[in-house]
Amino acid sequence: MRPIPLILTVAALALPIVADEAGPLLFKNVCAQCHGEKGEGKLEVKSPSIANEPVWYVTTQLSNFHDGKRGSDTAVDPQGAMMAAIAKSLKPEQIKAVAQYVESLPLVPPKEREIAGADVQRGQELFYERCMECHRYNASGEMAFGSPPLVGRQGWYLLDQLTKFKKLHRGAAKGDEKGAKMVQMATLFIEDEQAMKNVVGYILTLNPAPVQAGDDLFGAPAPAAGK
Repeated sequence: MRPIPLILTVAALALPIVADEAGPLLFKNVCAQCHGEKGEGKLEVKSPSIANEPVWYVTTQLSNFHDGKRGSDTAVDPQGAMMAAIAKSLKPEQIKAVAQYVESLPLVPPKEREIAGADVQRGQELFYERCMECHRYNASGEMAFGSPPLVGRQGWYLLDQLTKFKKLHRGAAKGDEKGAKMVQMATLFIEDEQAMKNVVGYILTLNPAPVQAGDDLFGAPAPAAGK
């Protein structure tokens, strides 16, 4: 995995920025190198898609990284540790600005819509029994429960986070009440890796179809060649 140029990232945070431009410029200078210009994520550096995540969730997670509730152990969560280093350099107003910009980005559905070996039917049953109450029937999330949208996130990332919750590498820090709920769910109700694959396989089916080149975003069919 290529290291993040943290020196350049931290230097960018010190640049004077006009208030209205703060979010886009911070995203371009600090986030895009790993998460992509559209917030689509990059598998090669294990960075998830963050496009269209709500302000409240981005703010909470950046604060968790900043406060040591996430990314405190480089050995088990190297990507989280990188995020923690960046978050610690952000001021509260910068966190707010970049969170608002992230929310404004269009959702980027994952290209891979299947998990090898997943039993989607079993995954649907598990989702309805244990996940739907907080993450809602369409995995769109619910601020009242601190539950983020699950659509738009790559399958490998969802599997990775469930594994971290189950192994107490995420959500076990003091003061992380929302993370503690996920730890309880993952440890009590997700029996093994197969169960993880099943539920993530189902979640991926809830994503909207990726927009193809030439698609009309408003639903009209693309014109035929020569017309």
